This record gives sequence, C-alpha cells and structure tokens, in this order.
Amino acid sequence: AQVLARVSGRDDVVFGTVLFGRMQGGEGTDRVMGPFINSLPLRVRIGGEGVEEGVLEMHRQLAELLRHEHASLALAQRCSGVAAPAPLFTALLNYRQRRDAGADRVRALEGIQALRAEGQGRSNYPLTLSVDDLERGMSLKVFAPESVGPAGVCAMVHRALEGVVEALEAAPRRPVAQVEVLPEAMRRRVIE
Repeated sequence: AQVLARVSGRDDVVFGTVLFGRMQGGEGTDRVMGPFINSLPLRVRIGGEGVEEGVLEMHRQLAELLRHEHASLALAQRCSGVAAPAPLFTALLNYRQRRDAGADRVRALEGIQALRAEGQGRSNYPLTLSVDDLERGMSLKVFAPESVGPAGVCAMVHRALEGVVEALEAAPRRPVAQVEVLPEAMRRRVIE
C-alpha cells in the first residue's frame, strides 16, 4: 500500500487482493481448481498511524474481507459507489503460499496431461504483484507498465518491506507514511 501510495501520489489507495474463496466452500472444495478464486478491493489510507498499528489494521481488514470472499466483483462495484465502467482498482496483490505437496500431489495428477496453458501469471490489471511465500523464503513476481517496469516495482516493494521490518523492530510508532520505498540507487537517480 505504501509503494502504491508513493507512485500514485495519493495517501488513499485501493488495490485488489486475491482471495482463496474456499474457506466456507464446504466438503470437497479443496479439490476444485479455479472457480473459487476471487479478487476484491482493499482500501488503505496511509496516514500518521504507526507502522505497528498499520500492520494490525491491514490484518483486520483482510480478516474482515474473508467474510465476503464469495462476493462477486460486480457486487463490490455496486456497493462501492464507484460508477461503472470505472474500475475499482487497477493494481492487484496476490499473496500465495507455496508448499511442496509431495507424493500425494504426484499421485493425484497421474494420467493427466497438460495440452496447453496460456496467460499464466497475467491478469487484466496494469500492475500485478504476486508474493510467493515459499518453504524457505519469499519471492516477488511483478507485471507492470513499461514506464515503471517490474524490476523497479520489485525494488520498491523490497525496500518498503525492509522499512516495515526495521520500524517494527526499532520504532513501531514511526508513521507508515515515513517508511521509505525508494532504494538508494533509485533515490539518487530521481534526485540527481
């Protein structure tokens, strides 16, 4: 949210977040692909609240959003007051836990052959950030407009994450708006 606020020049930002859509799906939904995945808007106001308070508020909002994981984006649009065809958001955050499913997954896929796959990782949103939470670390995958570029967005998100961790460890009341998003090399390039 801080990166989006800085690059857009706004302190009130909305981005879409991908929801699993299976939490209240019932028995057997863990075996169905695709139809349960949903994207809904999340609004964040970057203000004077401290980093710790901001992280807790983000957690609260995401937990609240889970209650609506099956709501359609069209319903969210109608409830938002944003007149169509204006989009609710043009940036998407996708947090994915990636775990090795092991032998069970291999057995489940026996006899299945992939014939063709298109558009993997692509979306209709100009800016898409996917955070993969791996067993031994994290990775970022970005699709971004040429004007910013994926490497630039990754560098800013990386710097923002470092800033949040630094603030949580040393100064949890530091205002979120003061968390730096520009890595030093980018900062020099912008200033000079």
